[in-house]
Amino acid sequence: MKTYDSSQAQRFSQLLAEREKELRGLLHASQYPLGTIGEDTPHEVMDFKDVATEQIQSTIDDAKNEHASVELEQVLAANRRLHDGSFGDCLNCGNAIDLRRLTALPHAALCTLCQTLQEHEPPRTKRRSTLNLKK
Repeated sequence: MKTYDSSQAQRFSQLLAEREKELRGLLHASQYPLGTIGEDTPHEVMDFKDVATEQIQSTIDDAKNEHASVELEQVLAANRRLHDGSFGDCLNCGNAIDLRRLTALPHAALCTLCQTLQEHEPPRTKRRSTLNLKK
């Protein structure tokens, strides 16, 4: 398995900077959709299908923005790791992250094994108090 070494820092710094720029652009564009800045558009009469479609699109846009925001945080964290010398090491187990994984996902913070374990971990549920169940 090939792993990251500091001679590749410039390459990964560039990859992270490009992704950061893309994500910031996407988030900025979602704040100011095309044609809405300083424009007073008359409100159109909409039927229920139009309203439902608009609500669905809004939900999808919110999910995309949330994903972009989380990924941006991950990119910034990877950039900090790059500068402090811990880039390429799994944050969970400390083992080196495969270079193929880092190339595909430069902000990866976990090795493949730890990522798999995290994704397949059963969700934690809150136990209800027995006091609340009594009537």
